[in-house]
Amino acid sequence: MKTHRQPSHAAQRVHLRMDFSEFQDYVHCKAFDVISGDGSYKRYLYQCVENQDAWALRMHASVAKVTAQVREIQALVERVRQLNTPLARVCTEVVTAMHAPVRVLPGLAVCCLTGAHSQNCIDVSRATKTDNPVIVHARFHYFVMMVYFVHRLEHVVRSFTKSWLEQHDVEASMADLTVAFSSQEELVKAMFKSFVDGSDHVTKSLQNFLCNEV
Repeated sequence: MKTHRQPSHAAQRVHLRMDFSEFQDYVHCKAFDVISGDGSYKRYLYQCVENQDAWALRMHASVAKVTAQVREIQALVERVRQLNTPLARVCTEVVTAMHAPVRVLPGLAVCCLTGAHSQNCIDVSRATKTDNPVIVHARFHYFVMMVYFVHRLEHVVRSFTKSWLEQHDVEASMADLTVAFSSQEELVKAMFKSFVDGSDHVTKSLQNFLCNEV
């Protein structure tokens, strides 16, 4: 009889086929589209691609590369979601939620992956879910956070940009806003590290689970 294995992190890292500059291009492209507010940046980018402008071709290629990486994770998550297992429930709740799984439950709760009672479990249920909450042990918090972050990368970038805009002068020009946003290189570096490490952790965990389950 097969047993439901916990997500685990294999020793060998997943090699991501991108560098920081490509990830930065992706973040800037999605953020500038939000800043433009009317799709004008996206139309401008596509026009420049058609004109064979070097910067636009580079950015377009970077977006395609990061998107391909995200889709690999999405395909892996989808394979898990097709199974009738507790982990499938967890993945479904996480990737279909609008917000990251950060709700820590007070007191004792039962982890749906292990069946163990523990303090400080994480409720990964969607905010609108009112019955049968999906709860995981605190040690799986990084895993579910990275599933959300990597699987929903575009949503995360767009949501962050909207929050960032609320803290800036709404009368500022798009040029000034894009320059200001581009100055956050250290933040984008941190996001890139989270994407690399998170993709590695999620991929290895889910691959290990599928090898033991299927």
